[in-house]
Amino acid sequence: MQNNIKVDHLTRFCEDVLLKEGLRPSDATTIADVLVMTDTWGTFSHGTGALLNYVHAMRAGGIESSVTPEIVAEGPSWAVIDGHAGMAMSSCSVAMNLAIEKARSCTIAWVGVRNSSHFGAAGYYANMAAQKKMIGIAMSAADPNMVIPGARGHVIGNNPLAYAVPAGKEHPILLDIALSASAFGKIMGMKTSGKPIPQNWVTDDDGLATTSLENWPATGSMMPMAGHKGYGLAILVEVLTGLLVGGSTLAEMKSWVNNPTEKANLGQAFIAINAGTILPFQNFEQRVEEMIQQLRGAPKAKGSDRIFVPGEIEWENRENALQHGVPLPDAVMASLHRAGEECGIDPAILHQ
Repeated sequence: MQNNIKVDHLTRFCEDVLLKEGLRPSDATTIADVLVMTDTWGTFSHGTGALLNYVHAMRAGGIESSVTPEIVAEGPSWAVIDGHAGMAMSSCSVAMNLAIEKARSCTIAWVGVRNSSHFGAAGYYANMAAQKKMIGIAMSAADPNMVIPGARGHVIGNNPLAYAVPAGKEHPILLDIALSASAFGKIMGMKTSGKPIPQNWVTDDDGLATTSLENWPATGSMMPMAGHKGYGLAILVEVLTGLLVGGSTLAEMKSWVNNPTEKANLGQAFIAINAGTILPFQNFEQRVEEMIQQLRGAPKAKGSDRIFVPGEIEWENRENALQHGVPLPDAVMASLHRAGEECGIDPAILHQ
């Protein structure tokens, strides 16, 4: 069952909950925008359904409710920000905005964040750059939840990676992926429904691929997408978000959901590329538009009636949500109602 909730009502509810938990108004606005936009894309695993867990982590001490991100090192085209274990949406928005500003003069800029927490959907931050007519890249380390070739158990995170490319009259090209073969939420959903999974999604306790979810996730681990390729990209994210920022890597990071009393110590990295300093921006946009048309116009496979470019489904979902409301799943609605009840915010605001 779906529940179509108006975007402004959902945003106001999230802001009210966050304000009640002691966040500054500017931070509450930023966090609510990240979560609600993610829901409008249809990515409910990283949207407002996580609000209750954020509240629990703040109350338990794993996430600080009122801290200010601090620039601790900086150069003309780079910077490192200490998130001081606060809500990552605030420090990560500061980081991408800083990368964008630096890229105006330096063409390419990188900003890393350490001592951070779960930042939601990586695509939100990549899209921030695209809205400023730049190519955006965003990534985050995750606590170990994925096996690597030849090993068993949790070794590395399924470290999400996203990019966004401005496309003139088109919506930005937008890709946001985790580096596991399938998302944790999707696997859990298939376990609940009793559906079989492909052979290359999870391992058993011995580190061998299995289609059985009987003992998962208590034993076994998620597998990287495309084997060694996903593993290799996950290492790149570890380097850019952990090693390079002087932050945590691998087992030094904790699950913010399973260990709400502990600091997650996650790291993130953001890259902005100012294409307009390399070639006239109008020419760049035109070439992106032409590329999109060529992709859509490719010969279709038998039974296929449409070819999508990355992000096209999400942008269509967002347009529908802005017009008709966000079609929140029942589980997300239940979580929001519980968040409202625990924080003393009337969830009726969602249904006005």
